Amino acid sequence: MGILVNPRSTMTKKQAQTVLLSRKPSNLVEELDLYRRKNARLSRIYDLHRLLSEKLDLGSMIEAFSVWMTPHFSHDLVAYCHFKSGRMYLSCSCHGPYRTHLTDAAQRLMDPNIDTDYVGWLEDIDRYFHIMALNEEGPESDRLLIIHHNKEVESDAFFMLLQDIIQELPGPLERALVYEDLYDQARRDALTGLVNRRVFKERIEQEVSNAQRYGHPLALACLDLDHFKAVNDKLGHAEGDAVLCKVSQAISGIVRDSDLLARVGGDEFALLLPNTHEERAKVLTQRLCDEVTSLNLGAPGSPSLGVSIGLSCWRSELSTELWMEEADAALYRAKAGGRSQVAV
Repeated sequence: MGILVNPRSTMTKKQAQTVLLSRKPSNLVEELDLYRRKNARLSRIYDLHRLLSEKLDLGSMIEAFSVWMTPHFSHDLVAYCHFKSGRMYLSCSCHGPYRTHLTDAAQRLMDPNIDTDYVGWLEDIDRYFHIMALNEEGPESDRLLIIHHNKEVESDAFFMLLQDIIQELPGPLERALVYEDLYDQARRDALTGLVNRRVFKERIEQEVSNAQRYGHPLALACLDLDHFKAVNDKLGHAEGDAVLCKVSQAISGIVRDSDLLARVGGDEFALLLPNTHEERAKVLTQRLCDEVTSLNLGAPGSPSLGVSIGLSCWRSELSTELWMEEADAALYRAKAGGRSQVAV
């Protein structure tokens, strides 16, 4: 979809604020009206903070912000982009193909080369847009996008609303960013960056449920490094940590985005393979064995590092616990059979 941008406003945010703040009431009626508008503004800000205080994650917060703004300024889409983390969240009130057009436009407008504090026109979908920076970090500052059909884009009410947004929204959004970072850290292994055992157990239950419902094949692999103890004993735990990171990166480079690789113990990993039949799983896991061997890691005087893998495909008569035990038993057979191999 082509986006044609034609400026519809020449007044910047700072200019608008200067004009608004310089206006003084000339009589009692205007003073009372000013007092009423200040009270209404404070009430509006209170409602915003009340709504946002109930939300933790950014997605929910942007949804709540959109709900808050609806009675004050009609709009079709709100989007927030945090460039440093690459996170973008949007809330769109439209449905069907028009929703797709709006979300596509939002993706393209969240470009650091497009100026902030700018009102433009989306000719293809007959809508205005407004982009505003939420901090002072240059082209990659956090930014908020509003796509709307409100023609009063130069009204006092609109600029006062934008002023409130710029002043009040960054704090709650920063809190949500910190929460999401902490939440992600709690679900990932600090050393390798892979998901941890807790996340793996959550996901395996979901995948088993999907397999039961839709009849999709599902494979599970338990991985254990061979001769890793020699690395720790002879080279130290720092070198052992470095080896774990290299192995994790090598394996991650082979598995698919839809697969789930987790570190579940010291040198133990688990791999969940959705929509994967046994033969395909055997081919993939053998590639993992070959890849780890090709890294040529290990301690002097000890065999090179390898990985033994136990593989099991889910069957309807198996509970999740029995399935995991089956894959673990296959891993022990791989170890007993000579290591650096796959046992089914």
